Parts: sequence; C-alpha cells; structure tokens
Amino acid sequence: MPISHSPYVRCFWTGSLYLTNGKMMPMHCTHISTKMIEVETPEGLQGSKMVKLEIKAIHEGETTTIKILCDPQLDVFNEHNKHYIKLAYHTISDKDLAFIKAFADFHS
Repeated sequence: MPISHSPYVRCFWTGSLYLTNGKMMPMHCTHISTKMIEVETPEGLQGSKMVKLEIKAIHEGETTTIKILCDPQLDVFNEHNKHYIKLAYHTISDKDLAFIKAFADFHS
C-alpha cells in the first residue's frame, strides 16, 4: 500500500549532509514531509546535484537513523548566517518513509 502525502511539519532532528565532492557537514531539519525536507547547514551545496542525508530521528521514544538521497531544490543564505536548503527525496526506504509519515501525522 503506498504511503500518502503527509503534512509539512516543523522538525528539529539533527544529522549530516554529504555532498558529491566528498564534503560532510552538520545539519538540522527545520521542516519535513513524506516528499520534501528543509535543512540548515553551515555551508552551501557547492555544485552538488544530489546529496545524502543521515538524520538522527526520534518520535514517541523510538529512535532511528534515516538515510535519504535527495535532489536539491533551493539553497539560500539566510538571516541566521546558515544555508537554508530545500530538498526533494530521490531515494528513501519504505521503513524510513513510514517513520517520517508517523512523525508528520502526529505533529500536524
């Protein structure tokens, strides 16, 4: 059964963003849904056409590491001197998608 689109909700999970040039940087999630994620990072995408996220997620006492390949949609230097990056999911496991859906549905 396919997972329907869940709401876009605030999220404060942390993790790592990996660029195609081999650089890794810390990130934190600001918003998430079953289709998109928004993160803040200290540096921008540096030309990466795809990035990998590893996110330390928690919901209702359950923790997991979510791994997602993403297609960048937007990279803006914001008022917090960070890069606000909007990403669409390219590849994500059904298990990770179900975890995100449960989190988003609970917080909407």
